[in-house]
Amino acid sequence: MTIVLERATEPELIEIYDYAGQNRQEATGITADNHQEEMIKAYENSIKHGAYFLVARNNGILVGWVLMDKSTDWFTGKEIGWISDVYVKAEFRKQGYAKQLLQQSLLEFKSLGYSDVRLNVFSFNESAIRLYEKIGFQDLCKFMKVEI
Repeated sequence: MTIVLERATEPELIEIYDYAGQNRQEATGITADNHQEEMIKAYENSIKHGAYFLVARNNGILVGWVLMDKSTDWFTGKEIGWISDVYVKAEFRKQGYAKQLLQQSLLEFKSLGYSDVRLNVFSFNESAIRLYEKIGFQDLCKFMKVEI
């Protein structure tokens, strides 16, 4: 098993875009006809501003990715590292790929000068939350809603 972690190639970007709708559905738990279109718009906007996909390959097969982005802390105005997307294909889950991708992304963010990296996760996604906490992510705030 040869695992490679590096920036996505053009053919891999096409494959990532093919998974965009499924990815957004799984991440949000919301059903919508335009998931793929909206996710691709978000990807392209981020890439236009310097973001890139860090991918994991096993023996040349794309197994997962992290979208490495940036944002601004609302309170301090400081630029922070931002993980916009984490995805591992279903058949490769629970094999440590997401953990490896996240750990490598943190190393890359550090080498880019970031000391603060953040992400969002829906509260129903307990397995992702457990993984993020194992890596060292901590709750920063709660985003809440009420239906009226």
